[in-house]
Amino acid sequence: MKKTFIISILAMLTLGFAFTSCSNDDEIPVVSLSTLTLQIPDNLQNAVLSNATTTLTNVETNTVVEGVGQFVKNGNNYELSVANITEGTYNVQVKGHLDFTINGIAGQKDFDVNTENVKITQAAPDLKIAVSTFTAQGGFVISEIFFTGTLTEDGKQYMNDQYIKIANNSDVTLYADSIAVLESEFLTTDKQEYDPDIMSTHFAVDAVYMIPGTGKSVPVEPGQELVLAINAINHKEANPLSIDLTGANFEFFDESNNPNFTDPDGTAANLDKWYCYTYTVYNFHNRGFHSMAIAKMQTTKEDWLENYTYEANWTFVFGEYSFPRTLESYKVPNSWILDGVNLSIESMWQWNTLDASIDKSWTYCGKVDRDVDRYNKAVIRKKDANGKFIDTNDSANDFEAEATPSLLK
Repeated sequence: MKKTFIISILAMLTLGFAFTSCSNDDEIPVVSLSTLTLQIPDNLQNAVLSNATTTLTNVETNTVVEGVGQFVKNGNNYELSVANITEGTYNVQVKGHLDFTINGIAGQKDFDVNTENVKITQAAPDLKIAVSTFTAQGGFVISEIFFTGTLTEDGKQYMNDQYIKIANNSDVTLYADSIAVLESEFLTTDKQEYDPDIMSTHFAVDAVYMIPGTGKSVPVEPGQELVLAINAINHKEANPLSIDLTGANFEFFDESNNPNFTDPDGTAANLDKWYCYTYTVYNFHNRGFHSMAIAKMQTTKEDWLENYTYEANWTFVFGEYSFPRTLESYKVPNSWILDGVNLSIESMWQWNTLDASIDKSWTYCGKVDRDVDRYNKAVIRKKDANGKFIDTNDSANDFEAEATPSLLK
């Protein structure tokens, strides 16, 4: 009896040691520290990450590990440390919000990135996750210009219903604050030799009206447009064949120096008028003899008016007579310009007033000067099969000429 009891105890101890040994052999190693690097797209500047959450799901055990702590910025990317995670294969999800600038324009986007079957081991503890749910390619473009105006029921010209549209052609929300509409100083129908010739570096302008804001006051969702009206009123009241522009986002409002030419202050917010050649009220040229552009203004109004003047000498020629002349105007650097469109008509076109890097051709409404068929027509940017606006810096290719205005119903 005694001997049998002792043998049983020894057997049990031996069996216990065997289980302990097996348990140690099967224990999964723990990675003491793993670094998750969130890679921000290279074309974004000043990226700020917020509301970030990280989830790592072990594929074999279905164990979920929540990221603890905060991402820390390192260069253009962000890093998160994950301590004491077992070796294995993981599905990784990172969600958050990014604020950034792109080409000087403020933008923002929520993201949700999922990467599957990522191996984390002691030998290779770190992992990199790229924010790939958006590209932020593209930006603001001119999507439509209605400059011809309409006709009244008795066939008279009506011009106050003109407008221009600006579209966000990217896949992120962009802010339109400080984007200005520019009109060329020079006519596309009157080529002259101006000294100095600044076209390769600057755009000579005779009108600048800017969207006001503090930097993030005017968000524009991907694919959406802003309507900037000459007068944001219901033009159908004065001309039943015209347009109701009370839904416009902004308008070109002018304080006229002439009581015979007054500008109604419509329903839309007023653009910030930096400069205009006229002392009365502004309208687009209704035959399209000026080029139009949009630019991100990168200084103050006061600084621009003082330091961006343009004075040029040229010679006025009429028949056998010629006279030296001096032009005094303003200029905007080409580097500030986001998009531009040369406008003209075939019978009178002489040159493009935008540098070819911005627009290498031109578009139109009307075949000849004072074409009676030009009214009720606009130039509208085309879209590709994916619904993106076509932008090749070639207006003849990018725009539908003599199109029906999108707001004329």
